[in-house]
Amino acid sequence: MNHVSYSGSRIFQLFFFLLILSSVCISQSLYAADDWKMVKNADDIEVYGRPYKNSNVDECKAIITIPASIDIIYAIISYAPLHKKLMHTCYDSFLVRPWEKGCQVHYFAFKAPWPIWNRDLISETCAKLDRETGNIVVTCRVVQDISVPAKEKMVRITDFNNTWILEKLGPDKTRVTYRNHTDPKIINVPKMFVNIIYQDIPFYTLINMRNLAKEPIYKELAPKYRLE
Repeated sequence: MNHVSYSGSRIFQLFFFLLILSSVCISQSLYAADDWKMVKNADDIEVYGRPYKNSNVDECKAIITIPASIDIIYAIISYAPLHKKLMHTCYDSFLVRPWEKGCQVHYFAFKAPWPIWNRDLISETCAKLDRETGNIVVTCRVVQDISVPAKEKMVRITDFNNTWILEKLGPDKTRVTYRNHTDPKIINVPKMFVNIIYQDIPFYTLINMRNLAKEPIYKELAPKYRLE
C-alpha cells in the first residue's frame, strides 16, 4: 500500500510540474509575440521596453491618461517652439517647415550627460485623424534639411522614430501612448546603461505633457491645430 501511495504522489508531482512547464511555455510564446516588458509603473504612467531590430538601444513605450481634450494634447505635440518644455532633456526646438499636406518639420536639441556631446535631430511630424473615433496618430521620423546645418560638438541623430497615439476617451479625457526609438550613436557605453537612460525619456515626457495640458496657451492653440 505504501508503494502505491508513493507512486501516486510521484505521478501527481510530475503532472503538476508538466502543468507549470506548459503554462510557462504558453506565457513565453505570448510574450514573444508582443515582446513588451514593463520597466516602470509610477505616477499613473506605465513604461515598457523591448528589443529593436538591428539596434543596441531598446524601443520604449509609455501610457498615460490625461484629463484634457484631445485637441489640447494634439496642440502640445504640434507647437514646436515649446517642445523644449515637452520632450525630456530637450533644450532647443523650433519649426523648420510649416504644415503642408498633413506634415511639418521640427528641430530638436537634447542635452547629454557629460562628457558625451549633446545630440540634435530634424524630424518630420505627420498626423492622421480617424474621423469615426476622433483618435489621432502622430508619427515622427528623421529627415535631412540643408537649412539647419550640423553644429560643432553636436552629434546629429540619424536613427529616430516615434509615434503618438491619442485616444479620445471623453470631451476632457485622453489616453496617450508614446512609442520611441532613438539611437544616440553613443559608443563605448554599455547597452544596459544607455537603455536605463532612454527609459526615462518617455516617462518624464508624459509627466511634462500632463503638466503642460493645464497651461492656458494650449487651450488657445487648440482651435488652430484642430484636425478636421
